[in-house]
Amino acid sequence: MDLKALHVLNFSNNAFSGEIPSTIGNLKQLESLDLSNNSLFGKIPVQIVCMSFLSYLNLSFNHLVGMIPTGTQLQSFPASSFEGNDGLYGPPLTEKPDGKRQDLDPQPTCRGLACSVDWNFLSVELGFIFGLGIIIVPIMSWKQWRVRYWQVVDKILCWIFSRMNLEYATDRGQTYTVLRWRYH
Repeated sequence: MDLKALHVLNFSNNAFSGEIPSTIGNLKQLESLDLSNNSLFGKIPVQIVCMSFLSYLNLSFNHLVGMIPTGTQLQSFPASSFEGNDGLYGPPLTEKPDGKRQDLDPQPTCRGLACSVDWNFLSVELGFIFGLGIIIVPIMSWKQWRVRYWQVVDKILCWIFSRMNLEYATDRGQTYTVLRWRYH
């Protein structure tokens, strides 16, 4: 049976036991999954990360263990979606199975700016700023260049406006001003 178009699956309060099947990841259109209050055990299958449309998840009050798969929207669900599973750990839960509080934001292992700077973006930004500065600074600081720049802008605008024609049109008793391109 092919259930690829299934959007909502609610198997809560059914006393199901066993592991969550890894084929659950094949339900790519699934938006809501509720498996709460059962006797499910084992790990949360990694294939659940393939469910990109999943906006509601409740796996609470089962016997699940292991780390919650990371790098997906699973960390955006509230901790209540995973409560009652004493063996689960990882974000969004704040405690490890041994009862110790875990740090949700681990410190980076490298030091200095090397960790936090994306040099590709920085080089593009610096190149843009310096390139723009090479054009703008001379125009703004040297009077001769500034005067010449505005003369060129004036010539271009005069050429454009000389090619345009302002007309008045009347339609259903209303007078409109129309700016049209003049063809010579």
